[in-house]
Amino acid sequence: MEIYPAYFVLIGLIAYLCAYFVYAKRYDKKVWQPDPKATTPAHMYMDGVEFFPSSKFILYGFQFKGIAGAAPIVGPFVALQFGWLPALLWILIGNFFIGWIHDYGSIFMGVRKEGKTLGPLTYELISPRARSCLMGFLIFYLLTIIAAFFNVCGTLYNARGGGLIFTIFIVMAGILTGALLYKAKLHVGVVTIVGIIIMLIGLYVGSVVLPLAANEVSYEIAIVITALICLISAVVPIIWFAQPVNYMAFYPCIGGIIVVIIGALASPITNVTVVPPALTSNWMYPSLAVGPIWPILFVSIACGAISGWHSLVSTSGTARQLDLETDALPIGAGSMLTEGLLALSALAAYMCFSTPEMVKAGSFGGFASGASRLVAPILFTTETNPALQTFFMAFIAIYAITILQLAVRFWRMALTEITAPLPALRLSIGNKWVGSIIGLAIAGLLAWTGSFVNLWTLFGGANQLLAGLALILVSIYLANMKKPTKYTLAPAIFMIITCEAALVYEAYLFFNAIITNAPLVTKGRWIAGHPEIALGLNAVFAIIGIVLVILGIIVAYDAAKALSKAWKAKKESP
Repeated sequence: MEIYPAYFVLIGLIAYLCAYFVYAKRYDKKVWQPDPKATTPAHMYMDGVEFFPSSKFILYGFQFKGIAGAAPIVGPFVALQFGWLPALLWILIGNFFIGWIHDYGSIFMGVRKEGKTLGPLTYELISPRARSCLMGFLIFYLLTIIAAFFNVCGTLYNARGGGLIFTIFIVMAGILTGALLYKAKLHVGVVTIVGIIIMLIGLYVGSVVLPLAANEVSYEIAIVITALICLISAVVPIIWFAQPVNYMAFYPCIGGIIVVIIGALASPITNVTVVPPALTSNWMYPSLAVGPIWPILFVSIACGAISGWHSLVSTSGTARQLDLETDALPIGAGSMLTEGLLALSALAAYMCFSTPEMVKAGSFGGFASGASRLVAPILFTTETNPALQTFFMAFIAIYAITILQLAVRFWRMALTEITAPLPALRLSIGNKWVGSIIGLAIAGLLAWTGSFVNLWTLFGGANQLLAGLALILVSIYLANMKKPTKYTLAPAIFMIITCEAALVYEAYLFFNAIITNAPLVTKGRWIAGHPEIALGLNAVFAIIGIVLVILGIIVAYDAAKALSKAWKAKKESP
């Protein structure tokens, strides 16, 4: 019997519609009870830099592009080593019960706590020690994101330079959008149409006029251009760059999801079948490098099911721009469930080829080829169409660079917060320009040397652990407010235990690489020719892994005490 991607995509659509219109609506009414008349931090502290009320349509685009990176595309590729069934179940169940609740709860906690970010929230709700540990955790965590996504952009733009041209046009469309919206005060619909026209011109230029092929844009040039975009985004007020650029990037990204989903739904007609097995022969433990299905599956597919990165975007960005409390549900839950569709579309694309073919093509090339195979028949073209190939290669890079620009911004904000008590450091590395350049320089070096692959293995565990810590933080806030905590606490416990185990396993891989003298490197990158440096970096990353585990345990322990205290106060209150 033939299996078509249409089957599981249809199940996913039904599941996510039920999640939003049944589960989320009930949870919203029972737990948070939004008040449309309440004054949000965007109005309370409006400064035009970080705090300002935004249209829920603009903010939905910002939130979606702020949370959706390359991880929900790359994650299913890694998880396919267990088979497509475990990947599908985690994308559906994880998002339904954990993912959107994490994002929505983080936004609302930030709104109800006057726009505070995770650091001050941890200080206030848990303990000063927990706050210090969390900030240390965030510094290492953000470095893994910046380095890993630097490599994504460098690799993709090097593979198809037309994608870089398309991305530059998207940035131009975003900058113009911000000026037309907030300076000229034009209607959002008119501004959006203008931006979309500019992006379509960019796609035409990048795929037809200047169809730069593989290696025509060097890896180093691609990283430098990416760094310049992220530097500007990190230091310019969010209203003039990051928000409008992410908003305009939303359209090619959501357009890509829609056409892939439609292509998957049409697969019984176009006869595109599922090729990989539902379960591999060794699905419990494919290899030492991959690891056992628990905990590795749950940190491989990060953003497609749940992601700690989203708590940073939600508290440091969206919560400070929310116009009305009632906007939080469509923005928070809606964006996360939309990202679930991205993970589903990526899984559908990878299913078009056998596992050996996918491994040979790699995550980026495999997604572009699979997506083109699904989409080409419904667009009445061939899967080798240059515009189609350019679009889907750029599609992944756009997801990466929009995350990257926010990660650099949050990095320099974290440095500013950490150095605040020390005047000398605050004026040096705490400066927004200096802090941003430091983060970009370190991450760029890690990407260029090829050692980013070591950081990427830590990214999944650290990212999901942050999600668990954010969920327990939301649980403490709800307990203090005498609200139900079961919806967030059970997922928090599961994620913390799972991710601590994943980080321990990943640290073990680094130590094992040192003992066996087999450094984890990337073929073809600079570091591949210097195994002694690679082994040294393995030692560094092994130590970082253990440090992340310890910091996570300390935050979780202090959080458990704070939660117990809140429950005790609830019992003693009249």
